[in-house]
Amino acid sequence: MKKIFYGVAALALVAGSACSRVDANTSNSVPTSDAYEATVTSSNSASGTVGTSADAYVAPGTTSTVAGTGTMRYGTRNITEATFLTEAASSSMMEVQLGKLALERSANSEVKRLAQTLVDHHTKGSQELTSIASGMNLTLPTALLPEHQKLVDELSKLTGSEFDRKYIDKIEDAHESDIALFDVVSNAAPTTTVKAFAIRTLPMLRIHEHEADELEKKILK
Repeated sequence: MKKIFYGVAALALVAGSACSRVDANTSNSVPTSDAYEATVTSSNSASGTVGTSADAYVAPGTTSTVAGTGTMRYGTRNITEATFLTEAASSSMMEVQLGKLALERSANSEVKRLAQTLVDHHTKGSQELTSIASGMNLTLPTALLPEHQKLVDELSKLTGSEFDRKYIDKIEDAHESDIALFDVVSNAAPTTTVKAFAIRTLPMLRIHEHEADELEKKILK
C-alpha cells in the first residue's frame, strides 16, 4: 500500500520527468517510475503546488536554500542540515532494526534477502552520517525519533505473513519519505559534505524503494 506515514516528514517522493537531477548526474539507471510516482508527477509537479492535506509535494526546481538563513525548504517547513542529519540518522537506525527483525520473523527468502541488504546498506549509511556530523561538531541521536520507534514497536508485535506484508509496506513508505528529504538536501544543502552525502545516497534509496515495491506486488498476489 502506497502511503506516507511520517508525522515529522509527511512527504511523497519528488519526480521530474520520472528522473531526478541526481539520477542524471550519477548516470544510474535505477527504475524511478511507478504508478504512484507517475500520479505524483502528473498531478503536482506541473502546477508547482506544495502539498495537500495528506501529503506535501515539492515541485522540481522549487527546493532552495532560504536566503540568509542557511535553511532549506522541505515541503511546508524549513529544515536545517542538523535537522536532516538527525532525521536521516534515526531513519537509518530504524531500517537496521526493522531489517534485523525481519531476519528473525520472516520465513520468506525474498523478504529476508531485502532485509539483509537494508541492514548492510543502512549500517554503512549510519557510519557515514556519524562521520559527517562529527566534522560539523554535531551529536546525532542514539535513540529513534518517536515516529520511528512507534513503527518498530508496531512491527515487533507481528509474525508470519502479516509481518511480511506490513514490513514491506512500511519500508516502502519510509524510503519514499527519505527520497523526498534527500532530494531536497541534494539540491540545496549549503555544506558540501552534506550535499555530497545526499547525492551519493539517493540512488541507493531509489533502488530500495523499487525493490520493496516489486516485492510487495509478489506478496499481495
